[in-house]
Amino acid sequence: MGIHLFWDSRVPVGLSRPVSEELSAVLEMPVSRIDDGIFPLEGFDPVRNQYDAVKILLKLDMFRRRMPQIFKPADMDLDFYNKFNHLHEKILLVTPGDLFEPLADFVFGLAYPKLGVGIVSPHRLQNEFYGKYADDSALIDRLVKESAHEIGHLFGLDHCDNPGCIMYCPRNLDELDRKRKYFCGNCRVRLNGDTPEDELFS
Repeated sequence: MGIHLFWDSRVPVGLSRPVSEELSAVLEMPVSRIDDGIFPLEGFDPVRNQYDAVKILLKLDMFRRRMPQIFKPADMDLDFYNKFNHLHEKILLVTPGDLFEPLADFVFGLAYPKLGVGIVSPHRLQNEFYGKYADDSALIDRLVKESAHEIGHLFGLDHCDNPGCIMYCPRNLDELDRKRKYFCGNCRVRLNGDTPEDELFS
């Protein structure tokens, strides 16, 4: 089983290594990094000036099936991989686009556990979006938290009521900043149990 961070090169690639290393430490699992490509975005809404995260995730799953050599373990049968990839290989796309999903004005990220794919965007995680000075340390911290949150969903975790837990669902950047980079005890137990779900989670 693997966790793959697909880092779109339109997002500053220099951040991919610290994010993947911190993410691996938070998850207590290895995280591989793919950061030399551009993933074409789907679902642009010209009225909202945003991208539909659900459509991007569907395309990411299609890409994974068409390019199994990128993600499939060498010793895994291709038919088995295409049927059960969501259980074995989790893929998180880091993309520059501003994201939304049909029930929300925006999302920092979104996960589709049934397909084993997730997405996060730094667009609303960077200080510049709010008219503040750039801060790479803050951006890395937020990307790690949001990435761990979406990967938690890929492993079957729901939202948590503990405001300090990675799986707490922040309504704004301040709530995201108040979260800590850890899973509460209950969520850590469930994460280690690997119980997949079928819903979309943001």
